[in-house]
Amino acid sequence: MRVLVVDDDPDLGLLVELFLVRAGHRVVLAADGLEALALLDQCAISGDAVELVVLDWTMPRLDGIGLCRAVRAHPRHHGLGLLMVTALADLTTPTAAGADAVLAKPFTGARLLAAVDGVAETMRRRDPLGGGRTLDLPG
Repeated sequence: MRVLVVDDDPDLGLLVELFLVRAGHRVVLAADGLEALALLDQCAISGDAVELVVLDWTMPRLDGIGLCRAVRAHPRHHGLGLLMVTALADLTTPTAAGADAVLAKPFTGARLLAAVDGVAETMRRRDPLGGGRTLDLPG
């Protein structure tokens, strides 16, 4: 599956990328919500659309809540899977903004991959025929 990882902490972004790549996913990185929106458009236009976004809540320029709202409001991207990763205890704000799931920091690679799989399953239930979008799941 093509996954966009959005985090202003480059070390955490690379760690998440490592876990995902080892599990067979293809990953692109962004440092904040504005860069993520631009990358989502670029990937979609190039024919290699992102299917799931793993995003941090607290970021400069456009935070994770703003990114969730922007993705859900955009016709091209509203069906993306959104996994919010945060150290904040508030779980209702991300889901109200459109996140499919919330993963608390700190997390293990196994918990991250289980959360990604859970969001992929949510996407399948939401659109069982795929709506033209193919989920390229590993394995």
